[in-house]
Amino acid sequence: FSNLLYLPFYIIHIKVIIGNIIIKNMKIFTVEELNTSLKDHIVRQFEYPITVKGQISNVRMPQSGHQYFKLTDDEGFNKHSIDCVIWKGRFAKLAKDYDSKEVLVTGNVTMYKATANCQIQINDIIEYGEGALKKTIEETRKKLEKEGLFKNKKDFPMYPENIGVITSSDSHALQDVLSKLKQRYPLADVIIYPSLVQGNEATQNIITQLRRCNRENRVDAIMLIRGGGSLEDLMVFNNEELAREIYKSVIPVVTGIGHQPDVTIADYVADAAMETPTAAAVFLTPDKYELTERFLNFDRQLKKSVQTKINTVKELYFNITNKINLYNPKNMIENLRIKQIDLQKHLRSHIKLIYNEHLSKLDLLSIRKKQVSKIIHKIYIDNLNEIKKASHRLRKMSIDLYNDKYKIHKTLHQELIKTNPIFMLKKGFTIIRDSKGKILKSKAQVQNNQILSAEFKDGYVDIKKVTSKK
Repeated sequence: FSNLLYLPFYIIHIKVIIGNIIIKNMKIFTVEELNTSLKDHIVRQFEYPITVKGQISNVRMPQSGHQYFKLTDDEGFNKHSIDCVIWKGRFAKLAKDYDSKEVLVTGNVTMYKATANCQIQINDIIEYGEGALKKTIEETRKKLEKEGLFKNKKDFPMYPENIGVITSSDSHALQDVLSKLKQRYPLADVIIYPSLVQGNEATQNIITQLRRCNRENRVDAIMLIRGGGSLEDLMVFNNEELAREIYKSVIPVVTGIGHQPDVTIADYVADAAMETPTAAAVFLTPDKYELTERFLNFDRQLKKSVQTKINTVKELYFNITNKINLYNPKNMIENLRIKQIDLQKHLRSHIKLIYNEHLSKLDLLSIRKKQVSKIIHKIYIDNLNEIKKASHRLRKMSIDLYNDKYKIHKTLHQELIKTNPIFMLKKGFTIIRDSKGKILKSKAQVQNNQILSAEFKDGYVDIKKVTSKK
């Protein structure tokens, strides 16, 4: 029992001995060794680049040219952050362009030994959400612009007879367009090509209807429309395949997608782009009231021109008539008759005295009267013939002038038809283009194994030149 009193002392002594043994066998780290070990562990744990979502803040760009910032996020009441660095010359993007924005960063996780702080060495930054979509759109836009798909715009007909509309059959945009077309230009027939304008299948729907429009060739122009929406909703119209199909369309395409300032890839590549579906309808059609006023002006000008011609002919007619009246046999005979009466009165008063003399004079006057009558009749006949000839010449000049103008118009019309590329294609000719759409005019422009595009009257065919081995 007395030995039990010393038991606590023995226990403490044993603990001290064991503790000394453990301390002697335990490795003691320096701070540098510990930080190095932690860094190696982190590097091994994150051997490959990772992608982290967060918000950029505290952007710093010292004279060294490196970029430093923090990537933060909120989780309940706690706010987490991690240091990030972009080494000088790594890439051209600046962190300050994304300051206070939510982004996705890709890079390697490491640790700065001096402070034992973890950090991400950034390889790439993209804006998260709409920013990522906008980046994709911009990359597609630059690619298509470089290929020349935003050039070579086709002309629209001034007075389209048939208009094709590609859109959702139950959309408000379609009803607005139909109402506007009926209001402005009811002469045109509208053919609706129903298609999805949102969702995964929308792009292929629109492409199918575009191809159908060109294959059937029933319309003079195509309207591709839909109402407004978010950027995600409009991504259907930022599809590269759809853009190429719009560019290949033989029929001109006008877009009316969303509301201002929505701009899609389809707007860039279309032959015309309007800010709304209704604006596209206004662009494509003339106003019926303006057309009516234009036709009325044309009618007034035509009437004025015809009236001028008529007045000229009338003036010529009056001049000829005055000349005829000047030599009118009736007037001349009437004058002679008056003179004859005067002479008869004079003769009656002097008949007895100079009967014989006046009798001879009367005979002489009778002879002269006959001669004058013959002369007057001849003058009348000659002038009448001149009038007929003048009238015939005037009619012939009008007919010849009309025929000449008609022949010139017909010749120009035939030349215009012959110079139409579609007419040449229908004759059997073919247009050869390279992969960029450039028309090849010489054999020397064709390289071996080059993929070419041949345009026939009914479509395109890809061909390849292969040099035969001798």
